Amino acid sequence: MKSIKQRLDENYILGCIKHKNKYQFYLMPIAWWILNYEKYSPSILQDISRQNFRNGALNVTDDKINLFFTSISEDQISISDVKSIIENFTEEYSVITFFIDFDKKEYISIFDYIEVETYLPDKTWLGKYGNPTDYIPVNILDQI
Repeated sequence: MKSIKQRLDENYILGCIKHKNKYQFYLMPIAWWILNYEKYSPSILQDISRQNFRNGALNVTDDKINLFFTSISEDQISISDVKSIIENFTEEYSVITFFIDFDKKEYISIFDYIEVETYLPDKTWLGKYGNPTDYIPVNILDQI
């Protein structure tokens, strides 16, 4: 597995995901943060070599959540890793950029380059541009 520094050097992005009332942090490439990759890049459907992208969870609908979580499991990082990133890397790399709440179906993003919140699994989701840390409980933020 790549080190935190290697991942940051490769432009991996820090974010938090809430699922079943549990908050977990991840450091992943932008493609993994886009929940509806079919909509973002429809050509992926014709590219046979990429059909197993995220274990086939090209659009992370309710029936694909487990496949998605399996595909990102190695990108999960600890709270101490998040704290280390924030303390030791430049602000460009140390910002919590995304918050995905699978329980409420909300996607919060401060990512400027792609409106990832427009690439949601379906119409039951709410996406908005905002500060992800406003959605993470204080008791978790206090640890970082």
